[in-house]
Amino acid sequence: MNFHSIDFLLFLPVVVALYFATPHRFRWMLLLLASNVFYGSWRLEFLPILWLSTGIDYGVGRLLPKVSDKRQRLALLIVSLCGNLGLLLFFKYFALAANTTLSLWHGGEAGAFEPIDIILPLGISFYTFQTLGYVIDVYRGRRAPETHAGYFAVYVMYFPQLIAGPIERPGRLLPQLRARHDFDIRHAAAGGALMLVGYFKKLVIADRLAETVPAVLAAPQDHTPLAVVLASVGSIYRYYADISGYADIAIGASLVIGIRLSRNFDRPLAAASISEFWQRWHITVTTWFRDYLYLPLARRGREWWRKPAATLLTIMIVSFWHGAAWTWLAAGLIAGTVMIVEGAMRRDRGLARATRSALGALGVGDRGVRFVQDSGNRLVLWLFLFLLGSLVNAGGWAEAMATWVRMGDLPGQIASLGFGLADVGFLPKTVLLAIVGLELYQWLDARRPVFERLAGRGLATAWAFYYALAAAILMFGTFDRSGFIYFGF
Repeated sequence: MNFHSIDFLLFLPVVVALYFATPHRFRWMLLLLASNVFYGSWRLEFLPILWLSTGIDYGVGRLLPKVSDKRQRLALLIVSLCGNLGLLLFFKYFALAANTTLSLWHGGEAGAFEPIDIILPLGISFYTFQTLGYVIDVYRGRRAPETHAGYFAVYVMYFPQLIAGPIERPGRLLPQLRARHDFDIRHAAAGGALMLVGYFKKLVIADRLAETVPAVLAAPQDHTPLAVVLASVGSIYRYYADISGYADIAIGASLVIGIRLSRNFDRPLAAASISEFWQRWHITVTTWFRDYLYLPLARRGREWWRKPAATLLTIMIVSFWHGAAWTWLAAGLIAGTVMIVEGAMRRDRGLARATRSALGALGVGDRGVRFVQDSGNRLVLWLFLFLLGSLVNAGGWAEAMATWVRMGDLPGQIASLGFGLADVGFLPKTVLLAIVGLELYQWLDARRPVFERLAGRGLATAWAFYYALAAAILMFGTFDRSGFIYFGF
């Protein structure tokens, strides 16, 4: 079932009511049952894969403290890595590798073979990394293994975050699953409010953009450069609204139960650099790769090239994880390279002094220098986002290149005073107003949570705002799309 389906809107209240009516010692059973019903309602045949991954890592975690020999401990870790990553690599990347090989074999001739297509088990990337992080922590001696198989299974399968995160660390989620939670109307209200924001992002913005933006990027030659640039930006915003909308619904649904999930997005489009963008985008994924991939690689030696190489490899893998396509890998290569250059320039004191001196000669003070530097970093970030927005919708390199060439015609269009405003009508006015409203909401929320602001003004004000938000979702949302973008992850 999808978060925005009637089934889930009936399922969640029933689970919450049963949860608080069930004695505390049996609540893990209810959550485990509910999570299996939730996952099995999509495709029952993939449920054994979820249980297999859970069983492998529970068993490895229990065995690791009992083994003192380093080789045997390493062998157990390899069992977990091969079992989990083997499943992930097969389902997510085998088709890409096979189709690429077949294409090269047939000389790139279109229609020369029937492409291989493998259905990706829902949420496999997320629960794989969640259980791997647990095993690696036990292997490193950073935590004791979970001895209760039931609680460990709930930790892996907890239905609000099972399909698309957040990726929770065991030290954060397991204690909450064991703790006793009493129904708290304030938690329920805050969770419901956050779910409404998530539905607004998904149904009013993301799904409406999905109706118009891909068509423009699929045929850039039929549209003006300005329309193609706006479609590229719209594509990025669609991704943000869709996946952060899912996170809001997941975090809100869990908060109704009383379990707090990790924050997953922190206004990434307000970032001042590519490095900051990745720190704000799907935070639990990027921190997972930082802790379990980047830091072990970067700290392995003192050679000057280790940190840049670790940065490049990590960002490329993160990008490739986001999309099983060579265009995503190229996006990671570009982002990683720019991040390395950004970091080198930031640490170069001589360059910083020269910049301040040059701008000082023009009468620019310290605040002006910071403004110029931030503006330059933001310009680089948005140039990258323009490229990324076209890459994620491109069917191949030819389409991506055609889009970039068309966007490159924008300066000439502006110079000729032909702005092509008549061609940007593909963006509905309601969506543009919704984006403006969301950005204002997030700007206020970053300074003080909107829920607290409204609660401080009384129930009438709070109810009026959230009723209006619900009405906007019902009036302007689209309800005929099957799922979220991250269902393909």
